[in-house]
Amino acid sequence: MEIEKEVPVNIYVLVKQIGKRKPIIGEHVLQLQARPETLQQFIQQVVKINVEQYNNRTVDELLLHALTEQDIKEQSETGKVGFGVRYNPNQQDLAKALENAELSFRDGLYKVFINETEVESWDAQLALQENDRVLFLKLTMLAGRMW
Repeated sequence: MEIEKEVPVNIYVLVKQIGKRKPIIGEHVLQLQARPETLQQFIQQVVKINVEQYNNRTVDELLLHALTEQDIKEQSETGKVGFGVRYNPNQQDLAKALENAELSFRDGLYKVFINETEVESWDAQLALQENDRVLFLKLTMLAGRMW
């Protein structure tokens, strides 16, 4: 019996926030190392990829970088203008990031849509295919007091 080898799956990811015209993170390709079977497995892979990318960035990455007017305009629309350099030497804790991602989903701080269909359950079965589109929709919390 031949064992099926996991092959990477490329998906398109977009992060938007309610009430904002421009996405927080524009659509980009994310390569998953294995095809997730549940939303939980999918989010865990996304968090792991992002924590690894963050922890691998260093202050010395860019020797010289200038922001163009276009860079400043685009970044100001997302709420943060910067050089993309990590100034904080602390590493992110993967276990805490995974815990936070689950708690945030369960608390309704973000929604996940795959090909325009909302995935409502942490344990929902997925059938992600090559080039599927995933939207993470960050919900805006109300400000102020209720009484």
